Amino acid sequence: MKRTKKIKEASAILTSDLHLTDKTPVTRTDDYILAQRRKLQFLSDLSAKNGHCPVLCSGDVFDYWKASPWLLGFAYEYLPRPFVCIPGQHDLPMHSLEQFDRSALGLLAAVDKKNIMVLGPDSVFTRKNLTVVGAPFGALPETMEEVQLDTTNRVIFMLHELVWDGPIPSWARGAENSQELLEDLSLIADLVLTGDNHKNFTAESNGHVLINPGSMMRATADQENTQPQCYLYFADDNSVQAVDYPIEKGVHQRDHLDRVAERDNRIAAYIERINTDWKLGVSFQNNLESFFNENEVPPPVREIIYTALGKGE
Repeated sequence: MKRTKKIKEASAILTSDLHLTDKTPVTRTDDYILAQRRKLQFLSDLSAKNGHCPVLCSGDVFDYWKASPWLLGFAYEYLPRPFVCIPGQHDLPMHSLEQFDRSALGLLAAVDKKNIMVLGPDSVFTRKNLTVVGAPFGALPETMEEVQLDTTNRVIFMLHELVWDGPIPSWARGAENSQELLEDLSLIADLVLTGDNHKNFTAESNGHVLINPGSMMRATADQENTQPQCYLYFADDNSVQAVDYPIEKGVHQRDHLDRVAERDNRIAAYIERINTDWKLGVSFQNNLESFFNENEVPPPVREIIYTALGKGE
């Protein structure tokens, strides 16, 4: 009788930027709630096929920290288990880690501590030959220096900061280059899992790996032709395998982009008139972030502006 070759099971599933919401993006024409549920179910099924391995998410579980009661129930029901994450800026009131207990993600973690684990600068998740640590948004990687790690395990370091694959655009102040970040963290991590940049990419350096999974959902029309992915992680040889999320074609309408572009051009022109020393970039959102950073706009003021613009941060 011929024996069936045993398929190697993954040690973890890597993802990021779920941005769960009960509001349908203006460019989507389908049932967006159903689309989110299908992807979460896909993660759960993938975990089950791999020995119920943990799903690791490097931030922005929710699109807005103050999720509705309905969305909280939705997340509680459909998030895969075990689920290990760090908070991104969208998960934090005023983008402040000190406010985490007020957030929807904080409530989920308190309700199901066994299966939904949110890592802070001083916490560690360990399973079999895998150790996971993380720096939430606003927490520097240097804060991990005092954490005692089992060096016999593979170590995954989760970080929610803007990381760029290649030259960093002028507007992305404070962003990290993927190769430089990987080299900086290679002393404490075999694999670095990053979030915030919604484009997926990988980087390697001397046997160490960086994975930026990108966003789970295609919430904007410019993502229409992208393929969201998660990754299987194999601790034995520190390797990854990309897995495509299920998607449907033809679920975006582009009329909204023209209206947004017209609005952005008007506001950008206004900013240029009132501040001739400030150089404008291509994207209004990036211009806004750059303006905030250069002028040290306080977080509460940023929150008011984002809300007024309908970004819901």
